[in-house]
Amino acid sequence: MIDMTALPQQCREQVKEELLFSMKADLNLQGRIAEHWLAITYEELIVWDEKHTPIKRLPIETIQEARAVSNVGSGMLIAETKEGPVVAARYTSSLSSGMGFAAKLISALVQGEELPVLSKSDMPRYCSNCHSPLEEGTQFCEVCMSKKYAMLRMLGYLKPYKLKAVLAACLLILSTLVELIPPYLTKIIIDDVLQPQQGGAIFLLVIAAWAATLVVMSAMQALRGYIGVAISSKLMGDIRKDVYESLMRLSLAFFDRRQTSQFISRVNNDAESMRQFMTDGVIYIAGHLLRFIFILVIIFSMDWKLTLLTLLPIPLLVFLSFTIWPKVGRRLYQQWRAIFRLNMQVGDTLQGIRVIKAFGKEKLELERYQTANEEVVRHDMRSEKMWQFFFPAFGLITSLGTVVVWYLGGHQVLNSELQLGVLLAFVAYLGMLFGPIQWLSQMISWTSRAMTSAHRIFEIMDTPADVADHPQAVKPDQIKGGVVLRNVTYGYEKHHPVLKNINLDVKAGEMIGLVGHSGAGKSTFINLLCRFYDADEGEILIDGVPIRHIEQTELRRQIGVVLQETFLFDGTIAENIAYSKPDATPEEIMRAAKIANAHDFIVRLPDGYDTRVGERGHKLSGGEKQRVAIARAVIHDPRILILDEATASVDTETERQIQEALANLVKGRTTFAIAHRLSTLRNADRLVVLERGKMVELGTHEQLLAKADGVYRKLVDAQMEMSKIRGVGS
Repeated sequence: MIDMTALPQQCREQVKEELLFSMKADLNLQGRIAEHWLAITYEELIVWDEKHTPIKRLPIETIQEARAVSNVGSGMLIAETKEGPVVAARYTSSLSSGMGFAAKLISALVQGEELPVLSKSDMPRYCSNCHSPLEEGTQFCEVCMSKKYAMLRMLGYLKPYKLKAVLAACLLILSTLVELIPPYLTKIIIDDVLQPQQGGAIFLLVIAAWAATLVVMSAMQALRGYIGVAISSKLMGDIRKDVYESLMRLSLAFFDRRQTSQFISRVNNDAESMRQFMTDGVIYIAGHLLRFIFILVIIFSMDWKLTLLTLLPIPLLVFLSFTIWPKVGRRLYQQWRAIFRLNMQVGDTLQGIRVIKAFGKEKLELERYQTANEEVVRHDMRSEKMWQFFFPAFGLITSLGTVVVWYLGGHQVLNSELQLGVLLAFVAYLGMLFGPIQWLSQMISWTSRAMTSAHRIFEIMDTPADVADHPQAVKPDQIKGGVVLRNVTYGYEKHHPVLKNINLDVKAGEMIGLVGHSGAGKSTFINLLCRFYDADEGEILIDGVPIRHIEQTELRRQIGVVLQETFLFDGTIAENIAYSKPDATPEEIMRAAKIANAHDFIVRLPDGYDTRVGERGHKLSGGEKQRVAIARAVIHDPRILILDEATASVDTETERQIQEALANLVKGRTTFAIAHRLSTLRNADRLVVLERGKMVELGTHEQLLAKADGVYRKLVDAQMEMSKIRGVGS
């Protein structure tokens, strides 16, 4: 029995059969935070609510299939029954792996297969420090992420610029000291200079000292600002570079679980927030802290009794500031999540704008956007209302302190117990003292925003790659192209394998055609061969070396790919063709284009090979983009060639010409080809027929066609029948 979460005794007593699996879900069926439990036996699936009352009992015999569906931040365990799908449990994404195993177990029971064994990857992952569940695919714990750790790690970016930072710190100290001189000069002017018995020479000397102070202070501030700009620009570049490098290091599975538009905000906005805090915020906070200390020393020396009375409100201000800090952090995080969802909505809408226009769903998308926008407005108002309360409260407390000083100090001046100049200087210093304290809440907000941004940045940096190079990975000079698959099983969701127990031995230089219905696993086969993902079970070998033991960069350097979804960068045609070989000569580029049958249409364009293709190549037709992509693979000169529906977007005549060109290209290369027209694969050395993730047939075109009841024969017959129908229709 696998008990991933201790099943409460009241629930356990209600289980009559042998318990195979139990687990706690952290959301109720409405998606709200609550504790539910589920248990699986040989006979049924049982779900209890937080009161230990069974709310669902599904006999296994009524279930056709079970699956764990991942959403943004959450998921559902769904049981497909004869009456329709039933949501058995909801949970946050931190429990996705465990719920995926539950779905795999239920499906195995339904199909009468061998029950799966719980692996380490199926176990929910928890923070080693606070034991809170971790989001799938990350090491980042939002609960116990140390603010001190994040702060020190942020400041670590200043190390390469420590000399400039030290100089800026010295200038900050000096400018803070100089800034405190004018109020003291005011005291001297009123109490010592503006007296009938004093001469004008002293007055001019003090005024000159005041003017010199202002000049020196401005000069130091300008120099400090110049140094700050030099540091901040480089800091911003360093942070962006590290985030971008981390994104490039991560595997496709990481991006499959997330919408890519969110990373634009992390690379730019979050990095900018960190930069502002380190270059402006740290200086601002440190400057005010130094000013606070220096002013305390000065006013204590002027009148210690009045100073103590003045400082009475400060403990209250500090208490209020640190009381609201946790609330600020929570509300800022909620505000960020709301903005994140709004940005996702915008990203989805813009990417799918053609579909929206085609179905006339602008109003529906506007309503969805308005819902997300209202949530952002609500969180904005919550945050701003909090500030609108605390700012006046802070201002009132500090103003009352100034009133007390004027009242008590005024009495002392009238009674000749205190000089007027001392009182005016004291009030001036008091304004400089209360200024930083009044803005303490703003500093807390600034720091909280920076910490939130730092957490999101460090989440990316600390997330391990799903597909990583082996410590002893080899770097072969040139591979021959022999490929072996041994018992390979893989699923994008661990509980739902797309490929199952694939065994195949491909000789170097052999051409393999991959055939099967949509969803049979053909593209997944290609993804594993390129090592975009790692097989869950079994292994792939190239020239006898496990693919995990070959450096990914070197592996992909010797694999040429033309994917089903053609992507071109926003550059010229020549730049796109030469993407895999930036130093290619114009002659090499044109040769590759001719092999791909792209040269003729390129030279007819106004700018020829210098024609810009636009974002995602939208200025070219589907067939033209496909031929440019083929030319890109040709110039790569790979040892293994992968053609994933390489001729899907061209007409019959162009397809024939490309096939002739590819016939010369594939010589001496191991080739894996997927084609929607089965006739184009008749020249393949062997055909692999996939059905529901399993390899059901293997042989030449003639061998498979000879099987009257074979899967391949049925696919060919179906295509021929469809061609006849189209011919009649036209």
